[in-house]
Amino acid sequence: MSSNTLQKIRKFRNEKNLSQEVVAEQIGCSQSLYAKLENGKVKISLTTLQKIATVLGVNISTLLD
Repeated sequence: MSSNTLQKIRKFRNEKNLSQEVVAEQIGCSQSLYAKLENGKVKISLTTLQKIATVLGVNISTLLD
């Protein structure tokens, strides 16, 4: 995943005042795994990216642009 996509995920999460723990719970993973996803230490599948986009209230293409 590009660093731009990861930055957008973090930006939208912060704009919505959501913690990593809240997003992780809503997408069905642990907070520690979510932190690794958001920091680029673990690759994000398209399925997981779609879940994140849904939680953040944005279209997946917004994160990928």
